[in-house]
Amino acid sequence: MTGSKRLLLIVLNYLLMPQSALADSKPFRTFVTVKGYHQESNGHLKKPESLVRLEVQLPNGQTVGLPENNQFWTVSNQQSQEVEQTFEVPYEWVHGDGFTFQIKMIQSGKDILPCQFQVSRLSEYNRTYFCRTDVNFQTNQLRVPEQKLVKQAVEVRVFSDLNSSPKEIPKKFLAYAKSQELK
Repeated sequence: MTGSKRLLLIVLNYLLMPQSALADSKPFRTFVTVKGYHQESNGHLKKPESLVRLEVQLPNGQTVGLPENNQFWTVSNQQSQEVEQTFEVPYEWVHGDGFTFQIKMIQSGKDILPCQFQVSRLSEYNRTYFCRTDVNFQTNQLRVPEQKLVKQAVEVRVFSDLNSSPKEIPKKFLAYAKSQELK
């Protein structure tokens, strides 16, 4: 095989290589957007309003509260709270084409286990996650009666600039727990 044919084969193999194989060699930007919080039931029939907040634990272990400044949202049963807060995950925190993070839903008077997200194959596609409180655990393990079940959910979108159009990349986002703006 001549040198030019060999070079052409190498170039073709590189161009046909899946993005996931390229992702390990080229850093890409990764974002986590907390889209919203949904409260179907807070477990209190006579008091349908709850004070709620979210704690996001980033891949480096840092915890960020939403809303900011340790405030709470007032959310009633059958209502949602739009959050729309985006965090940029530095490329150094991405290992093996993925990362982990968690979100804890905090409701006054309730201890709810955090949602643990394990993102994999990040370079291949964007995705949306929903995490709901475990009703079966409350019913079977804790013996909580139906009318006192806590039914909540959080919606999260994970995406990278590899699989997004430029207009999908946020201009403002939260990172390292401080508000940032791209220039």
